[in-house]
Amino acid sequence: MSFRPRYSRFLTGTVLLPLLIACGSSDDGEDASGTGGTGPGTSGSTTTASSTGGSDATTGTGSGTGGAPAGGDTELTGIETPGADCPVPSLPAFDELRANDKLPDPFTMMDGTKVTTRAQWVCRHREISEMVQHYETGPKQVKEATVTGSVAGGKLTINVSGGAQDVSFAVDISLPSTGTPPYPALIGLSGGSLNNNRLKQMGVAIINYNHNGVQPEGDRSGGIFSRFHGKAESGALIAWAWGASRIIDALESTPAAQIDPKRLAITGCSRNGKGALMIGAMDSRIALTIPQESGSGGVAAWRVSEVDNMGRTGSSGVQTLSRTYSEQQWFSETIEQFGNAVTKLPLDHHELVGMVAPRGLLILGNLNYEWLSTNNADQAGGAARMIYEALGAKQNIGYVDSGHTHCGTDYAGGEQEAIEAFVKKFLLEDASASTDVWKPKNALDQAKWVDWTAPTLP
Repeated sequence: MSFRPRYSRFLTGTVLLPLLIACGSSDDGEDASGTGGTGPGTSGSTTTASSTGGSDATTGTGSGTGGAPAGGDTELTGIETPGADCPVPSLPAFDELRANDKLPDPFTMMDGTKVTTRAQWVCRHREISEMVQHYETGPKQVKEATVTGSVAGGKLTINVSGGAQDVSFAVDISLPSTGTPPYPALIGLSGGSLNNNRLKQMGVAIINYNHNGVQPEGDRSGGIFSRFHGKAESGALIAWAWGASRIIDALESTPAAQIDPKRLAITGCSRNGKGALMIGAMDSRIALTIPQESGSGGVAAWRVSEVDNMGRTGSSGVQTLSRTYSEQQWFSETIEQFGNAVTKLPLDHHELVGMVAPRGLLILGNLNYEWLSTNNADQAGGAARMIYEALGAKQNIGYVDSGHTHCGTDYAGGEQEAIEAFVKKFLLEDASASTDVWKPKNALDQAKWVDWTAPTLP
C-alpha cells in the first residue's frame, strides 16, 4: 500500500490563475494514425490524480542556496517528486511576467540565485515542476491518495482511495518469455508504438496503459482523475501522469505482478508522446522515457514553434501553443493567456525535458511531418542536453530524427538500434550498452536561443 501524505497548498486553489473560457477541440490531423484517440476507458471504476508533492506559496528561499535547505534532498531518482521539502516562492501573475525571446535559463532559481550545486538543482527541479503545473497543466495532485493493487488474469487493478470518490482502473500486463521475474517493464500509452514483440524477446514486459479512462483528452471533467479529486481543472497530460504514478504505486505494493518497479520505462507517440514526456518528467521513479514524435506540447519548445511557424494559419506550418491548446484539452485553461504571448512564459519545454535528467531519455522525431515541429524539438532537445551535461549524464540522453510513417516502426535512421541500446542500459542494467546516440536534424543554435551557460553540478 502506498500513501502520499504531502500536498501543495501552492497548487490547490488560491494562487492558481483564473480559469478562462474552455476551448473546443478540432481535428487538425496531428494523429493521422489514430494512436491515442478517445478510446474506451480503463477497466474498473474510476481513477484519480495526484503527483508532485506540496510546496507552500511562500517567498524566501534561503541565502545563497536557491531554496535548498541545509542537508536537503539531493536525490533525483527513485522517488516520485524530488525536492519535496524545498520551499517554492509564489509564482507571478501573467501581468507581472516579463517577455523573454530566449529559452529561459534552467540554472537560475526564481529568486535569481544561480544553481551551482546538485542540491540546488534538486530544488530548481521542483520549481520547474511547480511552474509547469501552475502555468501550463494544472495540478497533478489535489487530494491525498492511498493506493493498493491486485493482479489476476494478466491485469493489474489499481485501487485509489482518499479522494472525493474512491476509484479504480486496470492495466494489461504481458510478460516476456525470457528473463527472470521480477521483470523490467515498458508502460505504453495505448500500448505504445514501439516494436513490443522485440522488447518482449529482450526480456521486457509490456504494460498497456489505457490512459483515456483516467481523463479523456477532450473533457477535463471526465474520467477518474476528476472523480477522485472532484471537479478538475487540470489538463489531460498531467492527469495521465497522475494515473501512471498510481500504477507505479500499485506495482511497488503488488509483487504478484512480477514487475520490478525500479526498472520501468514510459513511451507513447504523437499526443501520447506528449503524455509520455509529461509522465517521465513528473515521476522520477521512471528509469527510461521514450517520447516519440511528440511535437508542440511535448519535446518542442513553444518559442521556437512560434518563430518557425512564421505566422501561418489553418492546418499548414508548425503547431504552436495556441493551436496546441485549441486542438484538445491537454493543458489547463491557464495556458490560453500565453497563446499570443508565448515569450512571457517563464519556462519552456527544454526545461520539461531536462526534468527527466539524469535518468534515461530517448527522443524520437519524424522529418516527414512539418506539423510535428522537427527543428523546435531539436532546439529544445539540444538545450535539455546541456542540463544532462551539467549533471554529468550526457550519455543518458539520446535523439534520433528520420523520416517514416507517423507512429510507425519503419525506421530509417537507426531508431530500433537506439531503442534497444537504451532498453539494455536502463531496463536490463547492461552497463556495456552504448547510448551515445545524438542524431537530430538540426544542431542547437545557441546564438539564437541560449543566453546562459550550464554549470558543472557536483
